[in-house]
Amino acid sequence: MLQIVITEEQVEAALGAGDLLCPDCSGPLSPWGFARAREVRVTDGMRSLRPRRARCSSCGATHVLVPCWTVPRRRDSSAVIGQAMRRASLGDGHRRIAGHLGRPPTTVRGWLRAARTRADGLRGCATRWLVVLDPEPAVVCPTGSEIGDMVEAVMLAVRAWVLRFGRDHAGPWERAVWLTGGLLHGPGHAPP
Repeated sequence: MLQIVITEEQVEAALGAGDLLCPDCSGPLSPWGFARAREVRVTDGMRSLRPRRARCSSCGATHVLVPCWTVPRRRDSSAVIGQAMRRASLGDGHRRIAGHLGRPPTTVRGWLRAARTRADGLRGCATRWLVVLDPEPAVVCPTGSEIGDMVEAVMLAVRAWVLRFGRDHAGPWERAVWLTGGLLHGPGHAPP
């Protein structure tokens, strides 16, 4: 199973302290090597990633712990994909966004298709987080597009997180990946 974590350093500290729990059985996770290394395209170049693997001492399940600066099963970082979704929410098409980001149009089109497919689930997940973090949120205005409404809800949830817990090193799209359980990957998780 894939789990989203904030940073590699926090993962190592939490694994060492026994603070990470298995999502299947809530047993403690312990270090279990690393997944294969790969390169992830970031805004200004490439960044190497070798995700930590963990194993549950109770049920034996293994998990790959992916930092939230990545989007699971995507070659580009959360900041790059977030920029694409933000531009799409403002009405830009995939070719224009691809030219702006220096990515192939087919790649950007794939991100936007995945975002449209998951828009309702992501908007719902972000709205649940928004209500948990801010029980009296401001009125959310519809934007007129699936991606626009989803981006609006996700950014409001990120804003509510920052207002409640303060700023940390995570950028807005990193926090969005963490809050939604992967953004373009799998179902969004509900707040605790």
